Amino acid sequence: MPAETESVGAIVKALVARIPKGRATSYGAVGRAAAALGRPIGGARTVAWILASLRGRDRTPWHRVVGARGVILLPDRRGALQRSRLRQEGVSFVEGVVAAPHYLDEAALIAALQKRRR
Repeated sequence: MPAETESVGAIVKALVARIPKGRATSYGAVGRAAAALGRPIGGARTVAWILASLRGRDRTPWHRVVGARGVILLPDRRGALQRSRLRQEGVSFVEGVVAAPHYLDEAALIAALQKRRR
């Protein structure tokens, strides 16, 4: 996990960077996972704000974080770009929602983060 002195933005970026390729999770799950791992950062809005502020300036895989239950919330071309990037990683969609095998709920996200930590 990130050092105690890291900013909320650095914590969010570190967590999102550890979401496995080909998987997606929600903004809220990232916030709750951070708290469960001992690094409370706030909720879904905080995570969304931080990811939006990146504006593509680094390699954080922001596209792996979607709205609750797997819905892409970004409008226009940003949403299309997110869907395209997820599809390139093998994520499939059912009626506009990330398909269950590719969606990490909070418990699965925490397990994946702990596994990748070792």
